[in-house]
This record gives sequence, structure tokens and C-alpha cells, in this order.
Amino acid sequence: MTSRALLIEMAAAARAAVADPARITTVGAGSQPRFELFHAASSLCSQKVRTVLHEKALPYRSNDMRILSTMEDGALVPAEHYSPAYIRLRLVAARELNREYVSGYSGRTSVDSEGFDPCVVPLLVDYDTGRVIADSQRICIYLDGVSRTPVQLVPDAPDARVQVLRQAGIVDRIANGALLYGFHPDADLRPDALKASMQTVYDYKVMALERLIADNADQPELVAAYRAKIVKESGGKKVSRDPVFQRTAREQTKQLLLDLERDLAAGSFAFVNGHPFSLADVFWGVNLVRLNYLGLPSMWEALPHVARYADALARRLSLCKEAVQASIGSMPHSRYMDALADCRAAATA
Repeated sequence: MTSRALLIEMAAAARAAVADPARITTVGAGSQPRFELFHAASSLCSQKVRTVLHEKALPYRSNDMRILSTMEDGALVPAEHYSPAYIRLRLVAARELNREYVSGYSGRTSVDSEGFDPCVVPLLVDYDTGRVIADSQRICIYLDGVSRTPVQLVPDAPDARVQVLRQAGIVDRIANGALLYGFHPDADLRPDALKASMQTVYDYKVMALERLIADNADQPELVAAYRAKIVKESGGKKVSRDPVFQRTAREQTKQLLLDLERDLAAGSFAFVNGHPFSLADVFWGVNLVRLNYLGLPSMWEALPHVARYADALARRLSLCKEAVQASIGSMPHSRYMDALADCRAAATA
């Protein structure tokens, strides 16, 4: 537990990395909410957390960070979530997690299987308990435990809880990083503007991190964090055009969708099967929207239960706002999102 005064100071320093004050807002009622979220509109894991906050009707201070390093007028502009102040705040969460740093690249983001990435979003600050929490799944479960109203996303009943957490864990195994950043050897249906930005994304990441190492050479904690991130991003670059790696990522995703079709057909867990809306629905909803954005809805063309599920999830008000609309507003235009663009008109609470 960290003192409230210290958390306020550290969060303010991290917040200062957000260049545009318009991206620092308060969501919900109250000028000094209990929670503060560091996230990005386009970030898949951030979308999960924001969807839970929406479902739980929890107010929070929102810091929408730029998470890609860019070259502007010949000058490198590091991603905002690489700032030393943000990393220091994230390392508070790392001490609670007690996980080794990420040491390679798989395309997945789960802390449990991949290790702790010190340079990513989202990150949650809870001023009432003095805790800083990393990893989207842990954040979502934590927020669900704060209040049981207006919706409980992780059931108390043992069997139902196991099913919901099992599905959330399955979604965590999807290689979303590989699908977003990787150049697919067959039909690469990502938006052209996205593919163009991915030509240099890893180079700019590593350049920014190397500069931050040089600028903070006297701070070993920061240097270790940045070096771990370089290892991960260098690994990502090596496989970004590897046909075997990229095909494997797709095949694994297809298999998980086949498994989902089986589970849905069996009537398990999902709100479309009459079960209460849950964390499993949140996670699958965000991920199916992302696969749709990447031009991969063909993966469930022959899976009628998944197709019905994806359609119903996109019309859930929280997912419409925090996944569909957030993706449309923060990422290059994808024609595959056009059919979902009017989800608000058909959205349900």
C-alpha cells in the first residue's frame, strides 16, 4: 500500500506526460474520483478495462495516452507511456505482482504467461486503498470486487465463476499483438494506413527506448525496465514478417474461435445463452471487435453461434462505446468496421 499523498504526487507526474490536456478528462460524476486510469483509446487491454468501468458505472479520471513513438519534423517523439514518471508508477504495481519482466515476444499480453511488461497501458490507481494495479484482467476483476452493483461481472457461484474466468483466460491467449503488428503472408486485410505505420513501428519504439536509457543512465530501475521492453519489441520486429509465426498466430486464433463455437453451442457462460452479462462477455466482445477491425470476421463466417454472439456484443452499450466507437475514433479507417459504426442506434444496456 502506498500513501495517498505519494500516489497523488506520482500520478500527477505521470499525467504530465500527456501532451494534450484535452486527453485528460473525468468520466462520471465528481471532480476527484476514487480511480485514475492511464490507458489508450486504441489499446485492446484498455478497452476491456473501460468497458468494465462503464458497466460498473464507476467514475474515474481518464488519461488517454499516445502509445506509439513517432517521427515528427525529423524529431523522434517517444510514446507517452514510456515517460520515466509513468514507468515509476507502473513499477509500484510490479512490486505487488512479483513477476519477472517480459523476456521475449509471443504476440500475447498476459502477465501470467508472458511476464510483466513495464512499458504498457492500462494502469489503474485506487486512491482509497493506496494500490496501483497492472494487467487488464487483474484490473477488471479488482473493479468488479469494488461493488456488486449495477452489475456483477464475476459470479460468486463456483461453477459459473470458473467458466467466466476460463473464458477470460482463453481470450488472454490470443496473439493480438501479432495480428495487429504483423505482416500476414497471405491476405493481409488490415487498413493500408495501419500497415504503413507498422513499417517503422518497432524501429521507433527501440530508438525511443534507447534514448530514454541514455537519459536515465543513473536510474537502474528505469534502465532495467526499458531494456526489458527493448527485448520484447526487438523480438516482435524479428517475427513481424515471419510467415510461419504469422500463420501460426492466425491458426491458433481460429482454433480458439472453434472452441468458442463449441462452448456457445453447449449453452455455457454467454449472455446470449441467458446467463448474466459477465467478464467473459466483456473480453470476448472487445476481442471480436478487434478481429473485425483487422478484417478477420471471415474467421467466424462458418460459426453461427460466434457470429450471433459477435453481433449481440457489438450492440451492448458499453462495448459499442469503449470498443467499437473507440476503435473507429482512434485508429485508421477499416472498412470492416462500417457495419458496426451505427451500433449506438441499436445498443442495449
